[in-house]
Amino acid sequence: MEKSNGYLSAIEGVVRGFIITVILLLIFAIVMTFVEVSSQVSYIVYLVTTIISIMYASIYAVRKIGKNGWLIGIIVTLLYLFILYIVSIISGNSAVIAADGVKRLVLALVVGALSGMIGINLQ
Repeated sequence: MEKSNGYLSAIEGVVRGFIITVILLLIFAIVMTFVEVSSQVSYIVYLVTTIISIMYASIYAVRKIGKNGWLIGIIVTLLYLFILYIVSIISGNSAVIAADGVKRLVLALVVGALSGMIGINLQ
């Protein structure tokens, strides 16, 4: 299997991760139209959606690149979260990163690094 350019594969992984995010959030939005959902459940759904998307994006990018699994996983995670942060600012959400945001960042980085290691071993 021929390995591709790292930058392009990382960006492609992030785009695919966002596609997964959009699909999962559309499904959640449809469920929310029929069922009353608490803010705690919404928080958990958003967190799980983010984690699944980061896992998929990291594994995809690492499998395409074929080396440095943990590093590529972290880079993909940072790029994904940066774009998500920019989109949330543009959409009018507050740009303040609280202690909860730092916990989510650390969790996402750990998931990205582990997903990168898994992706390199799936070859």
